[in-house]
Amino acid sequence: MSTGGPTDGQNEDISRPSGGGGDLARSASSAALRGALLIGLAVIVGVFLLQRVDTSKAGAPTTTTTVRRATTTTTARPAPTTTSSTLPAAPMKKPDELRVLVLNGGAPTGAAASLRNELQQVGYTNQPQANTWSGHSQHGQTLMCKPGFDREKVALSQQTPLQGVSVVAFPTPAPPFSSDVDCVVVVGA
Repeated sequence: MSTGGPTDGQNEDISRPSGGGGDLARSASSAALRGALLIGLAVIVGVFLLQRVDTSKAGAPTTTTTVRRATTTTTARPAPTTTSSTLPAAPMKKPDELRVLVLNGGAPTGAAASLRNELQQVGYTNQPQANTWSGHSQHGQTLMCKPGFDREKVALSQQTPLQGVSVVAFPTPAPPFSSDVDCVVVVGA
């Protein structure tokens, strides 16, 4: 039985696990466990974030916040109401009620009459005949309305025939022929 020496060594080596193989197996199972834990953690974080996003879009909290902001905005609106109380109590004049005079202030002959016709086509029909502002020369168009006609001045300045018009204060002394009108448009070169 002495012949079993080398054979015993072989059997012993085969039956005994090598040190490197066991560490590798433990390392692989440990890595798999860590991977599973990371995936589980990612799922939990994902679910949490989805619920958090859904909560912020929920109707009740957002609606309450929006209503509070609307209430705050509504509360802030009395200031413009106070400002608007300085406006005249009279209702805004309609285009066909507003008396608009068109004067030639350096434009070619007939330019004022042409602009007057264009304004009539967009509803400003209450106009005296176009005239010439003798001795006055300017470039471009200007619009001026008497005090108390600020709303009408804004509406008139937005009309297509007056695109690019300069809106100015009503001058002193007043332009000629303007005693019975509300607004004056001057057509320049």
